[in-house]
Amino acid sequence: MNRRLLAVPALAFAVLAVAGCSSRTGGTANPAPSAEPSSSDASQPAAGSAPRVPSPLNAGNITSDACTTLNATGRSALSLGDGTPRSTGNGPSCTFQEAADPGNQIDVTTVTANKNGLQDVYDTKANDAYFDETQVSGYPAVYAAAADDRKDGKCGLFVAVTDELTVNILVQYDNGAGASDPCPVAQKFGESMVQTLMGG
Repeated sequence: MNRRLLAVPALAFAVLAVAGCSSRTGGTANPAPSAEPSSSDASQPAAGSAPRVPSPLNAGNITSDACTTLNATGRSALSLGDGTPRSTGNGPSCTFQEAADPGNQIDVTTVTANKNGLQDVYDTKANDAYFDETQVSGYPAVYAAAADDRKDGKCGLFVAVTDELTVNILVQYDNGAGASDPCPVAQKFGESMVQTLMGG
């Protein structure tokens, strides 16, 4: 089944929206300029605020090339081929396809257009069809998207790699276990990404 991803703006930040039918292209988050960060710097986040990153990851490479979110070891663990870079208005993006099944793909966007990291996702969660807090290897993350197509093999995950930067992982699987349960695939990608950024 071919699918098309549509970016849908929503207030200060919109997460990925996924629509059915037609040809399939990469989807990205669609942020607008965000508000200035609060002057308060509490060690614990206020209610409704995004958790802080415990230890910022080295995000220098991924802010120019999202395909460097996974090293060769990570790609092999997920049976992914080399990524194909794309350019978006939200930041660098990369499409990874399963080597044995190109119908299964993961689109990754380093959301450099937003400056408040995961907080921008929290600020617009009312616009999401689902919003589930989680962690990826100890880093704060949120499963979120403007359309809930998880039963159709699509799952969106935002991972905070620094307090100012998130990476959006969008799984789109047509076949295999990921087609019926795509969020664990996003989780595994995120874990491999954290290891890559740690230098592992």
